[in-house]
Amino acid sequence: MVLLIVLVLAILLAAGFAALSSERRVNSNDESALDAFTLAETGLEVFLAKRDSFGFTAAPPAATESTRVMQGGGYADVVLTRVRADSAAGRYGYAVRSHGISTVAALSGTPRAERSVAEYAVWQQGSMNVLGGWTSLSGLHKNGSSSMGSGVDQCGKQPAVPGVAVPGNPGYTQNGGQLAPQGNPPVDTVAPTPPQMGDSVKIDWAGISAGTALTPDVTIPPGAWPSFTNPNYWPTILVNGNFALPGDGQGTLIVTGSLTISGNITWNGVLLVGDNLTSNGNNNVNGATVTGLNVKLGATLPPQDVGNGTKSFNYNSCNIAKAMAGMGQLVGYTNAWVDNWPTY
Repeated sequence: MVLLIVLVLAILLAAGFAALSSERRVNSNDESALDAFTLAETGLEVFLAKRDSFGFTAAPPAATESTRVMQGGGYADVVLTRVRADSAAGRYGYAVRSHGISTVAALSGTPRAERSVAEYAVWQQGSMNVLGGWTSLSGLHKNGSSSMGSGVDQCGKQPAVPGVAVPGNPGYTQNGGQLAPQGNPPVDTVAPTPPQMGDSVKIDWAGISAGTALTPDVTIPPGAWPSFTNPNYWPTILVNGNFALPGDGQGTLIVTGSLTISGNITWNGVLLVGDNLTSNGNNNVNGATVTGLNVKLGATLPPQDVGNGTKSFNYNSCNIAKAMAGMGQLVGYTNAWVDNWPTY
């Protein structure tokens, strides 16, 4: 009788250990599956948000791109594949798959946890809301009636914009002659005061000037002024402090302080200036110019003095598009995310 009782207890004890082991394995598998899902989803989101940090700078993205996103406890293999290309309309669609693999030690006999997720995304080109050929948050003053540019699109693809856009006070003032700027209208009063106009200028100047809202191709200092021998090179250049434009160029030039342009210098693209722009000589800017942006940070600036001479601060939507091309980004479609993407 005693032997039977011992046998029954031994069987019950063994069954208990077996049940405990099975429960541990189930819990471990659930945790590993969740870890793999987290790795896959994190890898997908990181790639969409910081694709350029992995060395992919083509705009729009190539037909296929792939990389490994290393993370704590594992990694995710991310593959981007183009599924739609409409170069005429500038629309490009992609499928982005992320396969997460957990490298955390598992129970003996248990394979590594893996999980795949995917999302359809579209390439969203960089764009700019242009209020005028020259937008000045601190106002503009022009000496004489010699030309200072136009808000009529030089490449003829977009409707005309105002020649200059300013706040009502101090506004646009000019000594003598007919209005120097041209456009539709020549002068546009965006808001009564500089701070109010700052609210109307939809530029994240705090993030841009700090270098957090975008990744510049060149930052000065410590970087040096680039060469523009390649006509297809349209960089984004961030200059901290005051700057004197050394020569012709193209792209997006961001100056956190004041900018001086002297002589017969031409810039094609976008100028974003924190303080005022001093124009000496017969300068040309073909794209869009925005000055006095530090008003958005609470600064008080004197009115912009354009000075003497012929100036050409023109609106050119084609140059703006080329300058903004590098600021495009992948944006996921709504309701286009799946967690049952097949793994091959």
